[in-house]
Formats: sequence, structure tokens, C-alpha cells
Amino acid sequence: MTWEDRIAHYVKATGFPRSLFVSEDGRVVGTWIMGNNYRVKSTYYGGYPAGYLRRVRALFPDKKRVLHVFSGKVDLSAFPGDTVDLNESLNPTYVDDAQSLLRVPLPEYDLVLADPPYSVEDADHYQTTMVKRNVVMRALQRLPAGAHVVWLDQVLPMYRKDAFAQEGVIGMWKSTNHRFRGITIFRRRGPNE
Repeated sequence: MTWEDRIAHYVKATGFPRSLFVSEDGRVVGTWIMGNNYRVKSTYYGGYPAGYLRRVRALFPDKKRVLHVFSGKVDLSAFPGDTVDLNESLNPTYVDDAQSLLRVPLPEYDLVLADPPYSVEDADHYQTTMVKRNVVMRALQRLPAGAHVVWLDQVLPMYRKDAFAQEGVIGMWKSTNHRFRGITIFRRRGPNE
């Protein structure tokens, strides 16, 4: 699918106004204003805001093998897939460290959704250490060519430009008194790119 196709599908599937555009350099840019719905369907601290997974799914209707990294508790009815978390009590598909993903068959996935702890305080809340974003991106280099990574964070992770193309940046406002977040969309490059 082209990005114009993805954006058209997003507008049709969600009913939201067109807020994403393909810029002159070929990247998708835009802003999502999530509204005043404060609930997190999973009820998990730091879980995806209401409507986030629906929006991402509308952008990637062609993706069949989805992996939620740093999953915590994910509303899999909104975007089915497998989950990865360090906390075994959350019953993830894979109990694994996102910085290595050694137990995860990454070549089988065509879309990864990542939402790491944003700060040391957030990591403390999850009773874990702060992740090294660049190390996670290095582990994700085992994805197949053409796979996408949708990274939700307050920081743009360091990544190898020969391994990933940055195809999109979306600013996300949740609602009042919530942190602004950025969504970066990466595509795993092929060997001849």
C-alpha cells in the first residue's frame, strides 16, 4: 500500500477528518488529537489511550502479524497480535526483554507497536529499569524487510538509517494535563536499499 492509500483508508475506517499528509520529502506528517476520553480500556497504568489502537490499525489494514512490545496489558480486541513483556504475571505471549527479544521470532512479524516507559519515574512504576531505546531498535533489525515499527514515545529513538527508513511522524495530544507524545513510523529497509 502507498501512504496515500493508507491515509485514505484511515479516514474512511475512522471517520476522522484528514489530519495526516504526505510531505514533499515523502514522509507522513500530522497530528492526532485524541479528545477528552481519559479512560484506558486495559485499565493498565500507561496503557494506550482510548482510540489509539483503532487509529493505528486503520493505517495498517494489510498487516497480518502484529507484535506489541512493552505490552503491559493491551486491548487485543482493538488490535489483535502477540505481546512481549518482562512481567510474567501480565501473561504476555513472550516473557522477554525488549532490548534483546531473543525469545521472539521477529522474522514472522510485519508490524511492531512499541510504547516504552518514557521516564525513570515510569520505569519505577513498572518496577523495571529504563530501557535503552537504541538497543531495542538494534534488536528490531531482525524484522523482515518491509516490516513497520510504530514507536510511541516522548523521544525519537536512535536508529541506524541503513536499517530503518523513517516514514512518518505524528504528534499526539491525548487531552488536557497529559503529556504530548510523538509517533514515529519506521520501515525495515531491504538489503539493496
